[in-house]
Parts: sequence; C-alpha cells; structure tokens
Amino acid sequence: MNTLKQICFPLIFVPALWTQMSCSNSNGSKNTTENTTSPGSVQTEGTAPVPQVRKTGAFVPNELGRIMVLEYHLIGYPEDVWRRTPENFRKDLQMLYDHNYYPVSVKDLAAGQVNVPAGMTPFAMTFDDSSAGQFRYLEKNGKLELDPDCALGIMEAFKKQHPDFPITASFYVLPAIKPKLRLFAQPEYQKQKLAWLIAHGYEIGNHGWFHVPLHKLDDAGVQKHLAMFVKEIKAFIPDYEVKSLALPLGMHAKNRILESKGSFEGTNYKHDAVFLVGSVTSVSPYDKDFNPLAIQRVQAGDTPTGPAAFTKQLDQSGNRFISDGDPNTISAPLKMKARLKPVLEKKFVAK
Repeated sequence: MNTLKQICFPLIFVPALWTQMSCSNSNGSKNTTENTTSPGSVQTEGTAPVPQVRKTGAFVPNELGRIMVLEYHLIGYPEDVWRRTPENFRKDLQMLYDHNYYPVSVKDLAAGQVNVPAGMTPFAMTFDDSSAGQFRYLEKNGKLELDPDCALGIMEAFKKQHPDFPITASFYVLPAIKPKLRLFAQPEYQKQKLAWLIAHGYEIGNHGWFHVPLHKLDDAGVQKHLAMFVKEIKAFIPDYEVKSLALPLGMHAKNRILESKGSFEGTNYKHDAVFLVGSVTSVSPYDKDFNPLAIQRVQAGDTPTGPAAFTKQLDQSGNRFISDGDPNTISAPLKMKARLKPVLEKKFVAK
C-alpha cells in the first residue's frame, strides 16, 4: 500500500492498546459477482454462540486510567506496517478478549458515556481508508456472504463465538479516492455495504473527500473536502448523520475549528469527535485533559507501540482504565483525583 499515514511517535512514551489492519487477497484479487440481494439477506459465517461470562478476578477500579483506540488500515497479506493478516487480526481480538477488554463506540467514548462491566477495560476500534480487505462480499449458492477473512467477517464470527464481547467499530471511508480504496472496492455494492454497516451497529466516519491532508488546504478547501464527504455519503444513505472525523494523515487544518464544523454549498458537517494518527493511548474521557476533538489512537501491529505492548505496560504501571461497573460513579485511586475534570467531582469515589 502506498504510504497514506505518517506515524507520530511522541517524545513521551505512554502505554496504549493494540490494533490490526485491513483485508485483501494475497494477490489483491476480489470476487465481485454481481447480486441484488438486500443488505438484510447477507450471510455471515461463524461458530454458534457459546454462552460464557469472562471472569476478572480481583481488581481495583481506575476510571481515570488510559484507554486504547485501535487504528487499523489494510487486512490482507503479507503482514506489513499498515497491514495485518487475517490470522493476526484474529489474534488481536483474542488478546483483547483474554485481557478483559470490552468494546465501546467512538461516539460513546467522545461523550464520556463509558458503560462497561465491572473489571473490564473499554477500547474502541477504528478502520481507515475503506480498502477491500475491510469489507468484502463473496457469492455462495446465489447469496452474498461476508468474506470470512475480511475484517468484518472476522469480527462478526468472533462476536458469535463470544456473545459477551459485542464488537463495534468505526469505518473512516473514502468516497472519491482511487477505486481500490473507494468504499471497499466493490462498486456494485457500495450502497448496500454502507447500509449494512449502519444496520449492524457500526459507524461510518469522515476521512475526507479523497484523503487530502487538511493542512494543505485553505479554510474554504477544508470545508469543501469535509462537506463533500457528507454529500457523497448522503447520496447513498440520506438520513445518516456523520458524527466523527479521522484526520487524513493525522494532519490538522490550519483553522482547527473547521475540523469540527463547517459548510460548503449548502452542505453542513458537524463532528463530535476527531481522531489523530499515532501510537499513543488516550486519556480517560473523565480526565481534565481529554479533548474529544483530538483523540489519540494506537496503530495495530506487533510493535513496541502496538496494543499488546501497551497492554503489558499499562498493567505494570497501574495506569489502565478499569471500570467499576457503575455508570453513575467515577472510581479511581485517590492519588488520581487530581486528573479528574472539576465538573465531575461529585461523582468521584476513591478506591
């Protein structure tokens, strides 16, 4: 894949979570047999649900600890900086499950509505660039199926196998980029795929009209690229409201206010969350330094700044977000209270 991102390695190394990346066949080929099956009739593969409840053991709540927002790009072969193989993506999900992570939406994270079971650590999952390996249809016996080796096929199968792990993710798509990245690379199914994502609890997010870094644009250009994205998506799904943005290449606009809201030729956009590119965990949404318009992400991969490495560091440092299971309280060690947003002080419970 051409380099579409620039990794930001901060001077301060802070623990974060891991992620993995997009889907395509090893030779880049795709099975795109045309079919008019409706979104609701698409089949998914996976083992039948196995009733189970994860056990956390003894824990000390720390809802001022850090959270991982995982950043994936390509899913396919071979493993590379911006690519996770299907096998490694499955391994990522299993690692998260085994270490008591619990999926949350980026919308809930940005709003500070992190409601997960006691002893669990919330995490959010994002996919950039809408490449083929993220969402691919195959035709089998006259019906469309999710490719079991694309990101969505893997996630849906894992969800069936682990009903106590309700996977969700945000897909930052590109509606006007070159065909191999344009809305998952099967043009005959573009509308159907977008509708399927929404119907199955996933989010569609703004990644720019065709991936131009916003710092290269003037104010009018920024608004044009972000608003044209909205216009293109609404042409497929008119009632859908895009609520978040992943900055192309992680580059800020000169006028950052325009990242969150603006207008072009009668089309408005408003983002409640803006995501960066990098290899850093996010502070808790209850932290005084949390900014929903500049949320850090952790790039997937088996690296020193990947999810597995950050998990180990967060556990060793005691700086991992661990839920108390009560959405009405914010529990953390007393020494962490200085990090709390002042407006949340009445909810704080020292542990």
